[in-house]
Amino acid sequence: MSELDQQTAAQLVRPLDNIVDLLTSGEITAVAYAVQLIPRDVPIRFVCESLFMRNVLCKDLQRWEDVDWLGISNKLALQDLINVLRQRCAPTTFRMASTHEDWNIIDKGRHLVKHLIDNSGLKTVSLNIDQTLQLSGAKLSTMSQRIAYRLILQRRPIEERRSTKTTIDAVLAKVNLNSDSLITADVLWKSIRNHDFRLPISDFLWKCLHSAFRVGRFWAKIPGYEDRAICQYCGAVDSMAHVLTECTAPGQQEIWAMAGNLWRCKQATWTKPDLNDILSVGIRQWLSPKKKRRPFVERMWRILISEAAYLIWCLRCERTIGHAIDDGWTHSGPEIRARWGCIINRRLHLDIAMTNKRYGRNALWPPLVIGTWCGTLHDETALPDDWTKIKRVLVGINPNTYVTWDVG
Repeated sequence: MSELDQQTAAQLVRPLDNIVDLLTSGEITAVAYAVQLIPRDVPIRFVCESLFMRNVLCKDLQRWEDVDWLGISNKLALQDLINVLRQRCAPTTFRMASTHEDWNIIDKGRHLVKHLIDNSGLKTVSLNIDQTLQLSGAKLSTMSQRIAYRLILQRRPIEERRSTKTTIDAVLAKVNLNSDSLITADVLWKSIRNHDFRLPISDFLWKCLHSAFRVGRFWAKIPGYEDRAICQYCGAVDSMAHVLTECTAPGQQEIWAMAGNLWRCKQATWTKPDLNDILSVGIRQWLSPKKKRRPFVERMWRILISEAAYLIWCLRCERTIGHAIDDGWTHSGPEIRARWGCIINRRLHLDIAMTNKRYGRNALWPPLVIGTWCGTLHDETALPDDWTKIKRVLVGINPNTYVTWDVG
């Protein structure tokens, strides 16, 4: 083989090392290895754990290629896999495991992978790429301004902010300390777009992860404004962690105490969250004594912690900015209780309203709303089984949860 032929062959054989998302990496690698191992004229039937491969390679392939795989993980690995599949002349099918025999085969594969990992028997999968079948770019006839803008942003180099990296690393370190699976930065960013968060709260969490709020040390380097770096109430550095979890000004301690009282109604252990717990509220998991996830409790946690943190921030801004000229001004106890009760009840009634069928696919499932707020309602035993159908304002949070402050 000539030197030119060797260079061409090296370009056509590409190792499958561009895996980004670990959740689908096993299926992609398994399919790539099988396709390279089996002759092209032999039919292959793949049995997968999920519908991911079927949907991406069969159902939605045209749509993904039209937008240059915008928004999908493992883009490069999937492009190479499709290139190899298109070189085949025999049928290749994908389906999800449905029988006991199918799952036994998958379990055997898992044990084999574990054995190979323990004995350093892993190998790199290399694919023979045909450049004539390699598609690149987006389809102009299906292009929209939104898609074009997002594709341009993907090609633009983005500098990572040092403060953002510091915050993300701290949050992930706390989350992965008690997590069975590895949580990545992408998962964390997606979690703040959870539908259980109101849009102002999602924006608040996004700015907190970027350390974009002008608090604390931001003012320390600006001549003439150094005093703004210090909390005017307790004299400590006015950081976001101080505002949300440490400040002794009326509002912070009381709101977390009332949130704790409400949380105990869900028969779950309450521990006052720190800043990392607040920023990772969208990915926190709650398990039963039998190690089963409690989705209703998890949803209540997302609503409760996010609303409490955002209210504390709003009270702080009103105190330090709205009443900056009023020395020693603070919110009164009855006002704090009223604000908290209003916000939680308003969120409850929003959930009830969103169960209406007129919202179509965006409507909430009534059992989800009932399960989320079960145990926290006032005079709950007198309510009907499906209280989401009540049109009058008869459903409300138990006032005992925010009348008595358990600051300890």
